[in-house]
Amino acid sequence: MAGNNKSANSYGFDFLRSEHVLSSGSGPGNALPGVSSLDQLQQQQSPVKRVAPESVAHKSDLEKQFDVIHFLQAHRASGCLSPSIILRSTGIDLSTEGKDASVAKMLLGNPKIRIDDIPDPENPSLLLRTYGYQAKFNHVHNKVGLLAQINRSINGVAVRDLNDAYDDVDRDLNALVTAGDVVALDNPEDKSKILFPRGEPFLVELDGHITLPSFPQTEADLDSQSTSDSESDNDNDNNNNTSNNDTGTTAHNKKKVAMDPVVKAAIKKAKAAKKLQHFKEQRANHSVIVETDADPTKQIRRGEAVCVGGQWFRISSAIREGVPLSEQPARAHAPPSVTLRKDLSNRNDPEYIRKIDATHIPLDAPLSSQALANLKDAKEARERLHKIAGSGGGRGVSGGAAAQLLSSTASAANPSTLAAAFSSAVGAHHMPSGGGMSHRKRPTASTVANKASLAANHHPNAAHQLHKQKQLEAMEAAKKAALDPALRYSHGLRHGCTKDVRDMYLATREDVPENENELYSLLLKHKLVEPSEAKRRPRLKKKLNLDNDGKPKKRRYYTHKNQRMTNTHLIGTEIGAALARAAEKQQQGRSVGDGGM
Repeated sequence: MAGNNKSANSYGFDFLRSEHVLSSGSGPGNALPGVSSLDQLQQQQSPVKRVAPESVAHKSDLEKQFDVIHFLQAHRASGCLSPSIILRSTGIDLSTEGKDASVAKMLLGNPKIRIDDIPDPENPSLLLRTYGYQAKFNHVHNKVGLLAQINRSINGVAVRDLNDAYDDVDRDLNALVTAGDVVALDNPEDKSKILFPRGEPFLVELDGHITLPSFPQTEADLDSQSTSDSESDNDNDNNNNTSNNDTGTTAHNKKKVAMDPVVKAAIKKAKAAKKLQHFKEQRANHSVIVETDADPTKQIRRGEAVCVGGQWFRISSAIREGVPLSEQPARAHAPPSVTLRKDLSNRNDPEYIRKIDATHIPLDAPLSSQALANLKDAKEARERLHKIAGSGGGRGVSGGAAAQLLSSTASAANPSTLAAAFSSAVGAHHMPSGGGMSHRKRPTASTVANKASLAANHHPNAAHQLHKQKQLEAMEAAKKAALDPALRYSHGLRHGCTKDVRDMYLATREDVPENENELYSLLLKHKLVEPSEAKRRPRLKKKLNLDNDGKPKKRRYYTHKNQRMTNTHLIGTEIGAALARAAEKQQQGRSVGDGGM
């Protein structure tokens, strides 16, 4: 039986046999004694530092349990681990007859530990106990699943219950809170945060076009700049070598002969990498502050969430350089909410390391490469729009949709509607000064005669067709430029209404009367309603015999399928004729009576 189990493993663990997991240069005799092939596989996949059992002998069972839980949590991606792996990594023996059997018993009742008994790959008749970390939300493995779990938790979920879901979950939680994808509230009892689903967000554009300071914005720019600098350094080195050779000193000649080309190439590569890293640090330092052509202090506060280039940030409230916003002093912490009712403490104003003024917006983190590329594309899209609007003999396209598209003021208009209106304005701008394509003018004798001759000859004017073709091309180009997706990155975004709108509402809220009669009188005074208009609209009564458009419903008659007459012997008789007439009335929805009962 044992031979059969070895030859055909019914549990599907043939791939874990020692001859399959050993390296190609080793044979079956190199397998570790007393260690299963599963242990060898896990040891190869996740090498850990060995810990001697004597080094943990002084610890209590609770301390050992904590060490095991901490180790399993750090290696949760490896799944369940065998006691031999845990012994080599922590020095704690969880085997059946091990000296730490009491710790193994404690782990059996720990909700953070998952224990699975699997067949031993070498001897499937025996069960091998394995230990793994069990998170409260073990089905959450990435940011998408994390957001889905919070959205399902209508009553909220504590951050501490999500901290152990997967690696780097803290980073994703901070990103969700910063972007306002979830609502975060502080729990004063245990000093933790509770996360709630936000629902449909309400986003508002900020006035002003977002631009970047002049510095290399992409990795290609950084590489090209570092390459040019390195080439200039090489030229300087060559010039120095030439001048030194002219001197004819023996020491320099010896040094030149001793320089290995491989070493020289390595030094050159190290210099280029150092310069590239320096430029990346410069870009990170410059990309924490963006420029705008409208005063942001009227629309957003420090600590509130703002979206720049498709990436969410908080307006920087840091007072210490090089420290994340979460580790700043308590008075400089950004609130969990994406909006604020009042400004942060005025005591921090002299200490802010990044100033916010009429032309600059400080961010709490550097812009990503994607955000930098989005802002660059948005700037190019605006330049194309200005070029199209300014073409045509210097007159340019102005007013209406063009003013909204080209202005730095935020607009809530539909982009498709604006693009269509802008295209029409460009088309009207490209019309010729006279002829059939000109603006409408009072008809004259010459224009009437010209139209009559064209109608008589049935030959279209070539110039007319050429102007029309150019007009259509200009309209298509204008519409394409106005619908460029990169334009949505021209303005910043925030949650909720802007600061000036909120202040205006709070300042005038008391002026709005609560009494209906007073409110109606005020509306009449400002001519917002007509004098004959009722205070309250009459409630619409829905009629059952009318459809949604107010038209009478059509009565439909339905016939049951597969219905057949069973009293076939009555066909042709007086009773059969009466039954046929009754069936016909019933199909028409008419009453057929109760049959005389």
